[in-house]
Amino acid sequence: MKAILKKLMLLLLCLAGGTLLALYLVPRELEQMRWEIAGMPESYPLEQKFRPLLLLLLCYIPFLAALPYSLMGTMDRYVSRCYINYLFLCTAILLLIYLLADFTDNMERLRTRFDDPLIQALRFYATQLPMFLYQILPYTIMMGALWCLSKLSGSSELVGMMQSGRSLLRVCMPIFFFAGMAAVVYGVFGFHWAPNGSLYRQIILKQEKNENAQVAPIIYRSEAHARIWRIQNPAPFSNPGLPMRNLVIEQFDRNDPGRLTAQYIASRAEWNKENSTWTLHDVYTRRIALTGQRPTDDSHDDVLICAFDEKPYQIIAPAQNNRIDAMGTSVLYELLKTRAGSTEDRYRYKTEWHVRLARIFSCWVLVLLAVPSAVTFQRRSPMKGIGVAVLLAALMLFLYRVFPSLGESGLIQAWISAWIPNVVYFCVALYLVRKNLAHRSLGEWIQDHLKRRL
Repeated sequence: MKAILKKLMLLLLCLAGGTLLALYLVPRELEQMRWEIAGMPESYPLEQKFRPLLLLLLCYIPFLAALPYSLMGTMDRYVSRCYINYLFLCTAILLLIYLLADFTDNMERLRTRFDDPLIQALRFYATQLPMFLYQILPYTIMMGALWCLSKLSGSSELVGMMQSGRSLLRVCMPIFFFAGMAAVVYGVFGFHWAPNGSLYRQIILKQEKNENAQVAPIIYRSEAHARIWRIQNPAPFSNPGLPMRNLVIEQFDRNDPGRLTAQYIASRAEWNKENSTWTLHDVYTRRIALTGQRPTDDSHDDVLICAFDEKPYQIIAPAQNNRIDAMGTSVLYELLKTRAGSTEDRYRYKTEWHVRLARIFSCWVLVLLAVPSAVTFQRRSPMKGIGVAVLLAALMLFLYRVFPSLGESGLIQAWISAWIPNVVYFCVALYLVRKNLAHRSLGEWIQDHLKRRL
């Protein structure tokens, strides 16, 4: 009864924690989407609507992991605890090193950028956590598996587990399961929040602390609505809700994009998020006749409300976002669907989209690589195998630069360039299984596993 109560308590704690986290994060994400995405919520593209759903999934990942854990046997729970402890430890160590190194590099820039450097720096690095975790998670997932399996192998616990009648693959199943849950977290971060953190980083580290300084002028073209925004003093990216000042909005004919139909020259523009309208102050409106390019109606209004679909973030972000790693997966999908940009740009978008999908599965491939590298049945240290595994993981970074570059240039198919590193490392892992696991061939190892199962 006591064991059952402990399992229920763990499930309830994970469920309650996930619910509280979802109640805090999901409304904030929905509010952020109202700033970023054109149109009303009911008209958002399907790929953008995944954002709150994936964030909700992320909040309940601990509960979804605790549920099968509570149903496992004693041996599986022991292996799971060992792996989870080392996974969190490796992630915490690498994350701390990453944060300290980055803070040291940018300390002076952050000090001159913010009035309250300590508090603002903490907020800044809170936005960077998804990006940092996205960069290190595949390798901490592998390092946790290496550490766990080398510990179990070195203390002969792994041999004892296998003497109970379980195969090595069956003993490692909890590791593969929780590595899969961590891979889901990795994929969720890569969908929007890691690229968004990269974009926010570009903006914040480029800005200088100067209250009287003006943000650089921007020009935003809305092809869907045949409008061009020319803003002399746009709102800063860190606070897009501030008024835009000294702007000209040019409306063109949708059927004839070269023909100007109206101009709005305003001293200030404010966006109302409640009804998605713009309020223009001290605005001169010039309407162009259908038969010519001369103004036929020139009027002045102190306040003019316009139902433009563009939103502040939508206007400001393109001027800042010149790197593909700062584009969310949903944005990449929209660009591919609408065939936006040049042919070279579409190669880049498609390759990056496939790379993000392939790297989720690389987490499992790296764990498969860790098994033959850390497990040893002879009287020798596993450090040689661990060193080889770490070296191979480092080389994987190189492969993820070389082959996607070929895909971006159009020399090979985008999906091939993205999946080649996984295929190569899967073959390497199978070779190490054949070479290191009791010097048996892969076929003998599989046959032995099937016999144990039968």
